Amino acid sequence: MRIGIDFDNTIADYDALFLRIGQDMGWLPAGFAGTKKDIRDTVRLLPSGNDKWTEMQALAYGPQMAQAKIYEGVTAFMRRCLAGGHPMFIVSHKTRFAAARPDGVDLRQASLAWMDAQGFFSPDGVGLERGNVFFESTRVEKCNRIAQLECTLFIDDLEEVFDDASFPSSTRRLLFHSGLPPLPRGSFETLTSWKDIGHAVFGSS
Repeated sequence: MRIGIDFDNTIADYDALFLRIGQDMGWLPAGFAGTKKDIRDTVRLLPSGNDKWTEMQALAYGPQMAQAKIYEGVTAFMRRCLAGGHPMFIVSHKTRFAAARPDGVDLRQASLAWMDAQGFFSPDGVGLERGNVFFESTRVEKCNRIAQLECTLFIDDLEEVFDDASFPSSTRRLLFHSGLPPLPRGSFETLTSWKDIGHAVFGSS
């Protein structure tokens, strides 16, 4: 198998980070609870909400990226892929700089630094080749990269990636859904944990 994985909100978990940023900015109440999507939907309802949300993204994906968490089970899954001889790739739709801060932190370098800190590129950690990480500027370019890499399957948190006409039809689609029910339905398999993703990819053993 050739295994492709999205990065933001699939490997890297921003829920707690976005919550803290939103509360620090005064855009979320102290008792707010919810996922990144819930936070986004709430902030966008505020005056100039889309600008506020864009600013939060610039902070979370840039200078505060180091504070993002990793979803439970990701490292074990990745190690299992590589131990089994399955080539693995991270393919992310990520511009180099945030729209709100075009002269700010290089978002791609921030992501690579986070992966490095998680042990992704260490032989004693995950053992992923740094050259197997790809950042694409548009969703179409991301889908084309997945096709170019001939991924047997791809894991992503966004339904619209799988629904894009450019997504390769021969690639198995696994949607990672970390939020509350109802579960999304479509031309993909919906899984709610990395343990379940492991079962779907490798079987129950």
